[in-house]
Amino acid sequence: MKVAFHTLGCKVNHYETEAIKEAFVSRGAEVVGEEEFADVYIINTCTVTNIADRKSRQFIRRVKRVNPDAIVAVTGCYAQVAAEEVAEMPEVDLVVGNGRKSEICGLVMRKLQEAQEEAMPAEEHSLGSGAEEACAEPKSADILVLPRSALTDYEDMGQVTSAGEGMIRAYLKIQDGCDRFCSYCLIPYARGPVRSRPKDEIIEELRGMLGNGFREIVLTGINTALYGTEDGADCSLSELLTAIDDMECPEGEDFRIRLSSLEPTVVDKDNVEEIIRHRRLCHHLHLSVQSGSSSVLRSMNRHYSREEYLDIVRAIRDYDPLFGITTDIIVGFPGETQEDFNDSLDIVRQTGFGRTHVFRYSPRRGTAGAAMKDAVPESVKKERAAVLESLGSETADAFIRANRGSVHRVLIEESVDDHATGYTGNYIKVYIHDPEGKLKAGEFVDAVTADVFRDGAIARLAN
Repeated sequence: MKVAFHTLGCKVNHYETEAIKEAFVSRGAEVVGEEEFADVYIINTCTVTNIADRKSRQFIRRVKRVNPDAIVAVTGCYAQVAAEEVAEMPEVDLVVGNGRKSEICGLVMRKLQEAQEEAMPAEEHSLGSGAEEACAEPKSADILVLPRSALTDYEDMGQVTSAGEGMIRAYLKIQDGCDRFCSYCLIPYARGPVRSRPKDEIIEELRGMLGNGFREIVLTGINTALYGTEDGADCSLSELLTAIDDMECPEGEDFRIRLSSLEPTVVDKDNVEEIIRHRRLCHHLHLSVQSGSSSVLRSMNRHYSREEYLDIVRAIRDYDPLFGITTDIIVGFPGETQEDFNDSLDIVRQTGFGRTHVFRYSPRRGTAGAAMKDAVPESVKKERAAVLESLGSETADAFIRANRGSVHRVLIEESVDDHATGYTGNYIKVYIHDPEGKLKAGEFVDAVTADVFRDGAIARLAN
């Protein structure tokens, strides 16, 4: 049996796809490329934007053209919040919600067996009596989706030891769910309430990833900052990081930890100060601001002000002036004025983000934002996004230049055009001249960064 996978969206989705993939491999399946001929296609969807929904539908139709007889199973956030809509697509055989991803392999195997059993009588009939073949009626897709209220337990998908990129960086899911209900976001509805993974399971999986050669582990979740905040959780995020700091590792298994993101809706200045002191944690945080305007933040139901966000940034930069901070910003949220947008430009300048990811607001049916008035015209959104992207590029280059002459620990990932490339702890991609290919993927080196080069910085090995 050949099975192909396609994943849209966040790091959590990519991690969960890897868990599903490992389940199929353990049953003897052969994994092929996402658009190759396969017996089964698993599509793990995203629903952050309307575009994500559309991309999911497009890919579903595309793979069914590759093999019209294939089983197509759709899972993820789009499948969770719009199960009936997905099931109505004639190409879809199975719709599985987020709380049941661990069951996908067994469900698909059952579907394949049913298809084989149904085909057998038809074959015998064609060889036998000569009676007219009955026309099979089209069947609707099976839907297995739990309501949000039933998503109460962390879903155990087994030990995942290969959820990474090029055997260097791995994603390790520690948390699921969100209870913030930002007015633009469907994810709390798609992922359910907060559930944290037990510390001992995380440590065990981390050891397996290190044993497989990964050297940077990205702790990820739907809202990672909420790890350990629900009743009954066995430790906080800071306590988990302390446990990781205290791990004893065999020689040659040195590693570092990166957090996929932290939400200022959850953390404040004091929380951040507690988190960033951990020795294995990279000096980089993705801290989504979403808007520089306190007025817009209130409309977004973000539980902080502009000044409170800047307080977090000051605490981080007091700890390390070269601490890397990346962010997301939405432009064109309903009611956003030119003054509000100017506040967003100003917060980008003040913070000096290493990267700024810009999104044009997309109303999502079922969210509070979708019912808001004072919509910003698409032409204005597009213009503001272009201005913000340009400023984000300027601040990214300025951050690289601020690091000139600094020594950074770099994890080598690959070789590109006579250069070894990798990332610093504060998330600058560096290029080290290495025409003989002496630097190997998975190796840590100390490097001195220089000026902007390509999509990062040129660097040389430290003495």
